[in-house]
Amino acid sequence: MMTPEEHIRTVRPLFEMGSELPQNPEVEQDIQDRKGEAKRVTKRLASIFEEHKDAALPLKINLGGEDLQLVISALRDHARGGVGSPVPGSRDEIHGYCLNRLFDELVEPSNILFTTKTGPDTMRYDAMNTAFWIECLDLMEDTFCS
Repeated sequence: MMTPEEHIRTVRPLFEMGSELPQNPEVEQDIQDRKGEAKRVTKRLASIFEEHKDAALPLKINLGGEDLQLVISALRDHARGGVGSPVPGSRDEIHGYCLNRLFDELVEPSNILFTTKTGPDTMRYDAMNTAFWIECLDLMEDTFCS
């Protein structure tokens, strides 16, 4: 039978010190139809924005292109390693709440994913690399904020 000291020496830790967080590799994604994929992502972003516009109306907040531009700027800042939130430029506390809720939903990686066709009927979903995410934000801004 093992002594408690011997048992401790035989158990490996689940994580090594300093490696608790996984690496965030910027993997180059092979995007066959970059323009089409960016349009798909932008369509999803626009849908989320429309949902937030509708949800803000009972609060007497009318979200528009300028508001979306504030959120997109904050998302860009976040993608480049900045804080991003709270979104700067709010007119008051309720408006700020609406902007930050939109930011929170758009920054959540499970909402916006890069798709790769892996077979005739199968699709793989991955988080987008930063460069492509910023391209999508640029397209969104050019399309809806001009």
